[in-house]
Amino acid sequence: MTFSSDSRRQVIRSTGVVVAAAMVGRLTGFGREWMVARLLGSNALTDTYYAAFTLPNFLSYLIAGGALGIVFIPVFAQYVAAGREDDSWYVFSTVLTVIGLALLVLVTAGELFTYPLAHWIAPGFPPDQQILLVKLIRILLPAQFFLCLGGLLAAVQNAKGRFLAPALAPIVYNFTLIGCAWMLHRRLGITSFAVGVAAGTMVGFFGLPLITLRGLGASFRPNLAIRHPGVKQFFKLSLPIMLALSVDVTDIWIVRWFGSYLSPASITWLMYSRFLVIIPIAIIGQGAGIGSYPFLAQLHAEGKHAERARSLAAGIKSLLLIMLPLSALTIVLSRPLVHLVYTHTRLTQVDTESIAGALALFALGMSAKGVQCIISRGFTSAHNTLAPAVIGTLITFLSLPLYWFCARTWQYQGLAAASSIVAVLFAGITMVVLFRRAEARNLNGVLVCAAKVSLASFLGALLCH
Repeated sequence: MTFSSDSRRQVIRSTGVVVAAAMVGRLTGFGREWMVARLLGSNALTDTYYAAFTLPNFLSYLIAGGALGIVFIPVFAQYVAAGREDDSWYVFSTVLTVIGLALLVLVTAGELFTYPLAHWIAPGFPPDQQILLVKLIRILLPAQFFLCLGGLLAAVQNAKGRFLAPALAPIVYNFTLIGCAWMLHRRLGITSFAVGVAAGTMVGFFGLPLITLRGLGASFRPNLAIRHPGVKQFFKLSLPIMLALSVDVTDIWIVRWFGSYLSPASITWLMYSRFLVIIPIAIIGQGAGIGSYPFLAQLHAEGKHAERARSLAAGIKSLLLIMLPLSALTIVLSRPLVHLVYTHTRLTQVDTESIAGALALFALGMSAKGVQCIISRGFTSAHNTLAPAVIGTLITFLSLPLYWFCARTWQYQGLAAASSIVAVLFAGITMVVLFRRAEARNLNGVLVCAAKVSLASFLGALLCH
């Protein structure tokens, strides 16, 4: 038995809400990317648009590694579990105040030094693309203020077992972005998408959680009581992530950086194909991770370590049973899939063939990235952010020669292959470390499950090919 019957029902119910909303969110997210392909196609302009996200994403990464919710939930949950509701909201108020001030400083610095930073982000772009890159970055940067604070608001609701509003946030974001792009693209061109991102972030990721937070009895009192034990614990957990490098986050930065030296549209091909791979990861992997995470944190807070370890093992096995066959099918069906989903756009035959090739290579790492959604929460639910941060940093630096070699040898397809190799290595190493730290006895069972499902998926893919 992994959870009690009540906890199991709660996990199933919350996971169902998250997965259902994630499905709609990813469908609208596909509509967002389809709109880029429909209105702009695949060219140097779209390369510049996707590259412009690197600096804003880096800014949010500096704030708790872009994972405010994952880090904050166990801190908040331990006070709630102990019946110290006032303390939980006091810690929330302090963290929100400090993070808000830090974001104001970082956004201002980013706006002031956009020109030199833009050259560092995409050094292979010619001068005209650099000018557009600076313009887009300056529109996108302020949205990170609302994105990060909105993540904290959503984390509190998840910790309270309220998943609907945070799960709906991406849907509102996508509809807002699509609406802005559709209405403004004739006047603003590619800039209309950047405006849509800013507006969607403010409305979806910040406005919606802010409105629904009132129903939880939230209490916000701005303060800078950074010596409070809960606040110190939060920053202790956040510091390793802030100073370290996450493989999943830095992968896309590295791909864009090397992609700026390749032929025009290379970055766009990679982003279109990568998004298709992310869809099942977000729906299945993140849905399972988000739905079970508050309860894993609660089990740790209550000292039920054996039950928590068994739940982690069961969750990883369940994801492998789903993700590995999906990965194999995506590889086999990459070409018809791309032709189907990107129909009625401005993409050419060369574009769709290039996207399909990258998709098949990205799909090799799909299962690893899906399983990582639970592995990462296994660490943070136990208040351990140091181990994955160190592993991620080492793998990131050691993998740079791999990205360089693959990009030089196989161009954009090499970058997709390198991304999958790194994802598999990171998931494998962190899983082994997690089970040792969680004192789980069935690591061998997980590995045997992975081997069996991989073999079955491979044979099934051969039959479908």
